[in-house]
Formats: sequence, C-alpha cells, structure tokens
Amino acid sequence: MTIFFWLCLNGLILASDWPIYKGNIYYTGNNDEITVKNNNLKWLYQADEAVFNPICSDGKVYFTDLKKNVYCLDEETGKALWKLNLQDYSSQFSANSRVMGKVKYPLIKGSNLFLTDSIALYCLDKNTGKVLWARTGFREERQLERMQSWDTSKSSKWQPGKNENWDPSMSSRGTVDYIYSNPVIQENYIYYGTRNLFLSREIRNGHLQWNNEQVKSYSGFPSFYEDNIFTQSMDYANNRFLLHCLDANSGKVKWERSLGMPHKIFSPVVYKRRVYMASNSSILCLDLGSGNVLWQKDYGDLISSNPSFTERSILFTAGNRSVLMIDPDTGKAQKKIDSGTQSSPYFVTVRDQVYVASTYEKKVGKRNVPFTQLQGLAMNDGKVSWSFESPFPGGAHQPVASQGIMYLPAGNYMYAVGTDYYPRVIKGGSAVYDPYMRYEEAPDMPPAEVKQDVPQQAEPKKDKPEKIPMRDMKIAVTGPGGKNVPAEIEIKKWDRGKLVYSEKRQISAPKTISVPDLDDVEITASSGGYVPKKVIVSRKDKERIIELDEIKPGDSIIVDNVYFEINQAHLRKESLNILDRMIENLKASPSIKLEVRGHTDSTGTGEYNQKLSERRADAVVEYMIKNGISPERLSAVGLGKDKPIADNSTAEGRRKNRRTEFYILDN
Repeated sequence: MTIFFWLCLNGLILASDWPIYKGNIYYTGNNDEITVKNNNLKWLYQADEAVFNPICSDGKVYFTDLKKNVYCLDEETGKALWKLNLQDYSSQFSANSRVMGKVKYPLIKGSNLFLTDSIALYCLDKNTGKVLWARTGFREERQLERMQSWDTSKSSKWQPGKNENWDPSMSSRGTVDYIYSNPVIQENYIYYGTRNLFLSREIRNGHLQWNNEQVKSYSGFPSFYEDNIFTQSMDYANNRFLLHCLDANSGKVKWERSLGMPHKIFSPVVYKRRVYMASNSSILCLDLGSGNVLWQKDYGDLISSNPSFTERSILFTAGNRSVLMIDPDTGKAQKKIDSGTQSSPYFVTVRDQVYVASTYEKKVGKRNVPFTQLQGLAMNDGKVSWSFESPFPGGAHQPVASQGIMYLPAGNYMYAVGTDYYPRVIKGGSAVYDPYMRYEEAPDMPPAEVKQDVPQQAEPKKDKPEKIPMRDMKIAVTGPGGKNVPAEIEIKKWDRGKLVYSEKRQISAPKTISVPDLDDVEITASSGGYVPKKVIVSRKDKERIIELDEIKPGDSIIVDNVYFEINQAHLRKESLNILDRMIENLKASPSIKLEVRGHTDSTGTGEYNQKLSERRADAVVEYMIKNGISPERLSAVGLGKDKPIADNSTAEGRRKNRRTEFYILDN
C-alpha cells in the first residue's frame, strides 16, 4: 500500500518554532544542530537594561530586559527591527505591574511570539511586535468561593445559577492571579501556571481550554512529551512538592510523584520514555507511564540547572560551577567540566560540543566587576576549542545557538559570537571548503584543527549587495516510469557556509528556469507522495532530470544530500532543507514512522565506523525531534561499514557507501 504524503506547493515558508525553554524537549538551546566554530564577535547590541532569554526564529533573535522591553533583531546584522515595552500593557491589568518580576522566557509558534510577565500572557505578531491578545491568570468568583485563603472570602453577591452552575451575571468578584511558571507550547495550545491554577489556552485566541486547581505553581516551567504535560506543584499549605503528569487534552492527572522539598524548581527532561528530574543534589529517573522511580543517584553538590539531553547522555550543572554528564540508563557519571568557583554556568549543547557561559570577576579600578566568558568544549575530553570574553561588564545568562552563531546575553549587551563562514583548514584538510562531501574521510585521523590565532580580515564594505549572475536551465521532475511529477523546486547557492541565493518555483512539466550562473548550485525537488531529492549542478549543466522515489512502507530510501562535518556527526547547513521537507512529510502523514540508518565506508576500524554511523543517525533523528516530530515515530540505527552498496576499493564507491537511509514504516 502506498502512503501519500502532502506538501503545500504554494510557496510555503516553514516557520521555525521555539515552543519551550532552550528550544526543544531536550533543552539543548539549539534547534538546527549547527556547531559554533569560533569566537569571532559578529555584532553586539546594547539594550536599556540587563538582557535575558534570547530565542531565534526565521532569521530573527528575540529577547527581553529587566525593564520589560522586548527586542527583535536581525540575526545577520544585529539591527533592531522592533521594540516593545510590556509595562504599557500589563499596567492595564494591575497597578502593581511596574514593580513585579522580569518577563519570562519568550516562545514562538508559527508567526506568533508568546511572553508572560507576572500579570498576563501576551500573544504578539513576531514580525511587527503588534499585541494580538493578552490574558491574565484570572480567578473567577466561583473559584474564589471554593478557596479558603484569607484573600478569597465569600462574596455575599455571589449566587449559583441553575444546577449550581456559575452565572456570570450574578458575579461581582474576581482577582488577577500572578503567573509563576513559564509557559510551554504543545501543538495548538499553551500551558502555564499561576499560584493557584494550571491552565491551557488556545494559541490562536487565548481562550481557555481547561484549568487544574490541584497544581500550585511556584517557579520553573512545565514540559511535554506526546499528550503528556509534566508540571511541578509547590503546596506550601501541606508542605508538599509534587511532579504531576497531566493529560494535555483534559488537564486530568495521570500520575503524581511526591519529591523532597527542593532548593530550586527544575523541569524534567524525557528520553526514551523515561523522565529525568532534578531534586536537590539528586537525579531521579521515572517511568513515563507510571511515575515509578527506576533509579535515583546523589551527585554530592546541589544541582543548579535543568537536566538536558544530547549524544545519548544527560547533562546538568552542579555546585553552581560544574557541568556533569551521566549515563541515562544507570545514572553513572561519565564526564565533568569545571567552570570555576561559583561561576553560575549556563550551557548549550550541539551533539558532542558543549558551550559554557560563565561569570567571572575582573578588577576594574578598585572594584571587582563581573564579566562573562563563553567557551566551546568537546564533551569527550573537555578540551577548550575556543574562548570568548565579553568586552563590557555584565554577568552571563542563558545563551542560545542558531545557524552556527551563539547569542549570548551578558549585562546590558547581546553578543553574536561565531561566524557563518568556515575558517581555513590548517591541518588535516585541503584548505578548500566543500560542503558536498567530495573528499576522502579518514576515520583513523583526528578531526582537522582550525587555526584560531590569525585574525580574520574583514571584507571591504559594499554599498550594494553583489549581484548574482543568472542563466537559464531546463528542469524536469519525474517519478517511476519517467512520468512527469508536479513539484516545488527550490534553488539555493551557498558561499563558505552562507546562503547567498534562494528561490522557489512551481513546475508541472519540463520547464526552463533561472538559476545562478555559478558552480555548486543546489536544486531540490519535492512533491506529495515522493521523497524529496537534491541535485548539485555546475555552470556546464544545461538541463537536469530529477527522478523522485515514491514513498512506500517497507522501502529503504537513500538520501544522498545529508552532509556532515569531516569525521563528525555535526550536520551542515546544506543538509537542512532536505530534512525540513521530510519533516513536513511526516507532519502531514502522522501514521508513518521512520527508521534512520547511518552507514560509513570501510576506511578505519570497525568500532570507529560503528560509533560514527550511530551518532550520525542520532543527529538526523534529533534534528527532526527538535523540529516537531514525536520521538515515538523515529528511531536511529548505525550499521557502520557492514552494508556497502558500492566497491570500497574506489573513491567513488566509498563516497556512495557514506550515506543516510530512511526506512519507511507503517504504523
């Protein structure tokens, strides 16, 4: 049976969502798997006050400051696109709003930006900053009637209607309930907590879906997995701290687990149907279905961050100074990275790379002044590959990475660290950047070293962007038997890792289109019911037929255009558009499950190749999970060098054997 996939063929532009703290259910602080390669300062932006909580979406970076300003900057240049002060809106709900806490973590779904302060939840147009709607945490009179605290005494004017139903016309009381937990977005709903309620609202209009009066939020944020919402409840009246698993559709409690009273509230991370929860100096591993404790381990120091997941390991900070890496099956400590005494480290992970932002003090005149250091480290040995120190004072806060750039909030400044081009390879390579893997990998060799001590020469400023020369080329898209297939065609040209040309066209038959008159131009074809395919054309190519494979359960389909860094499991930017199309296919066909299979050539040891193939399959799967595909629908398998499809004695054969396959499963 053929399972048909659906793709919009009307110039669909995918929105980059940021539905939860640090971007995804694994809390990595990065959604695209692109590593930050150096410490070059790309730009900086000075805000009105100390800045917090950057997030990235569709070429823009959003963040807030202590004055409740919300900023939108262009990722490429750091130019401010719009700025909004939430106090102008929160003051309409409460006269005390100007003295309450900072704006909580922003979130993005589609074209909307969501923020909360202590007063209200706000939905903004992310492109303009226009406020679309706002909702308070409002307890209505019927809820006040049932509650027993000093500020919720009965109102003599409240009267029940028929069958004890609340009658709004008979109501005279209500109160704004302060928002304590940061929100998360799952599907088309947003979830967050006040001190006395946990709520679910529709993201399109803010209408209430349900609320749960058992959950009493204090800080932190909920998390999600499939149709489960995990949220903490701090019940001071009964001196209890609970982790609840709620049904996302109804708000009903599936299970709850009583934990010791915490020094700080953190949210759990879910991996392979296990829930990992930090509690004081311990990590607890719980069964997702029942909440039963599978193991618990004490790490000696108070845990000071949310657990995070990457490279089949759980990471967290402890003692306010170290990043620990543990085995998710046993809790056994694997690695420890020390950032110095009381440095308050924050971290971002991209595969086996961890980027640690920490605060240190420097003598300025007669005072010790806080500054920020950002380091890129390899998780396997803790070796520092690069380091950046903020030129202006200010302590570190949680950074995020997007498209190979780290956005670092420190004091009143937002720094963009890294470059979107690839530096020259000094050792172990040809000194020529080729994103399309037309080289020989050498698995027995260490990764190529990048020279950091030679300053990059800035390109001369140009008044106008350089015009891309264009030419005509005939393109046809066919399916089995050579039949023409209506398709969307995407044309892209990269220059040293930077996208310099992008255009989309629709064709239903062979057609002449304009493409850059340059070598290494990408042309990607996609159509419903077929696996998307990318070809690389040169200036000499006058026409090209792109043959698409039909998607059928049980088929194993080679995807030629998933590219990785040499000897690494780090995806390249040039891989993402083909993966994005597969993600859209999976979203449109929710019954389909996918097994991602990684393969290598025969160069190097069997053990090395097996591990590399596993890590590359993991990278593809986790990219899809971070961009909205349920982990329940995906699996990763590494097959090393054991399944060649070509002769390993030739360079061309080895290139073909280094591949990624999608095995299509029907549910």
